Amino acid sequence: MPSTELKNILSSDLPRGVFWLKTHASVPDLSKLARAKGMAFFHLEGKKIEGKDQFLNHASVVMKFPTHFGKNWDAFYDCITDMDWVQAEGYCIYFDHTDAFAEHHASELDTVIELFEDAVGLWKQEGKSMLVLLSGNQKPDSLKAI
Repeated sequence: MPSTELKNILSSDLPRGVFWLKTHASVPDLSKLARAKGMAFFHLEGKKIEGKDQFLNHASVVMKFPTHFGKNWDAFYDCITDMDWVQAEGYCIYFDHTDAFAEHHASELDTVIELFEDAVGLWKQEGKSMLVLLSGNQKPDSLKAI
């Protein structure tokens, strides 16, 4: 079950932010909570993601990026700040098992977090929700744990 803090965030009118989950969340439970808020839910399974190319390939498939997706950080940011192809009131992204990525390319994980944080801010200006949740064994210093 999601933590009380996560439930509180999801119960707000416009759930948003980038957070570190203290424990792994149940993907079906999290999906159900997000969809109840009218949010599209995307699960980025990180167990086999060790670097940038794997992350970008996985994200493009899971989030159904357009075929012209350029597979670089700029193109990733463009996609997560556009999302025209997704019919939803907001977006919830759960990137779990970040351990391999953090171990092999910590700076790339920091880049992912920064891009998500910028995207959350952009969607806030547009009056939409974007909630990004990450989990793993090693919490980045920049994220609030819930």
